Amino acid sequence: MEKDFIKIYNLIQELSWHFGAHGINGECCGDLSLVEYMALKKIEDSENITVQEIGNALNFTKSGASKIIDRLENKGYVTREISPENGRVCFVNTTAKGAEIASEIVKKYSAYVYEMLKEQDKAMVGNIEAVLKILVDSANGLENNLNGKFTQGGGKMTVFEMNS
Repeated sequence: MEKDFIKIYNLIQELSWHFGAHGINGECCGDLSLVEYMALKKIEDSENITVQEIGNALNFTKSGASKIIDRLENKGYVTREISPENGRVCFVNTTAKGAEIASEIVKKYSAYVYEMLKEQDKAMVGNIEAVLKILVDSANGLENNLNGKFTQGGGKMTVFEMNS
């Protein structure tokens, strides 16, 4: 059984290489590091997110998240805005430039995934998506539990309907 998990780990590591800092042709995300892109993506997916919330989502300290936000702000991808209701709260939002680069990166990698999987049938692509979702949800759940954060829900997910 342990050998199965070693194989799974090695496959995840190999796949990560293609989507991580190495990226496509040695480039991840334009002028963004992978961690900057992940923060930008989180900000783009949220409205009026705080630096603390970004840090929590990416498992960074508020200070670490603030440094990443500083870099994104210097590149013109995000802005910080003081909350009109509470002057102690600072929201982070994407600029038009930030939304554009995030969209370009998603399009580039979506096309990359399409090229990898275009020969697979619809059921297989659905299975791949389901397995990846299980892995991501499991990793997020384990990380949250290790950090004292507990996710809601807890239902088990089953997968696989193979067409022969």
